[in-house]
Amino acid sequence: MTLEHRHGMTLTSAQRTLLAYIDGCATVAEVNAQPPGWAFRSTYHLLAAHGTFFAAAPRPIEMPKLTDRLCYSNAATTAATYAAEGLLYAEGFATATVRGQQLPLAHGWCVTADGTVADPTWDFDPNAIYFGIAFQEPAVWPHDGGGLLTEPDRLLPLLRDGLSAAVPTGRQH
Repeated sequence: MTLEHRHGMTLTSAQRTLLAYIDGCATVAEVNAQPPGWAFRSTYHLLAAHGTFFAAAPRPIEMPKLTDRLCYSNAATTAATYAAEGLLYAEGFATATVRGQQLPLAHGWCVTADGTVADPTWDFDPNAIYFGIAFQEPAVWPHDGGGLLTEPDRLLPLLRDGLSAAVPTGRQH
């Protein structure tokens, strides 16, 4: 089932391009054997199964812009700071405009309860596309610089167990 059918939405050309990039990476990852019993072969397969688009928006005035190149810890710290307002940590791919082209990059950001991006690292770009997973549990948010989908110690349990690995033991719903 395609993302359009799964969410009942019509995708823009830019959204389709980002999904084509993720799908292409998943195809390349097919050369690696999926260990028996594992939920996903790669980050790209996990994103294809659970990812969603988030609406780009200007950073709220009260939210400071944080240091470039530290998106994962910036987003985790910001989400924790504004958790009472319902802000969550999200991670996946976002596009940055480089010389007029949309370049997909692994990225971490925050999202509001309605799926609006609140990015503490990147300046607002109305053409940016954000596609990823919002992680509900603050206990798994990466505060030390590495991402959930980029650091092997965090990623491998997600690939093995699926998103249930992002729920700390004893707190599963």
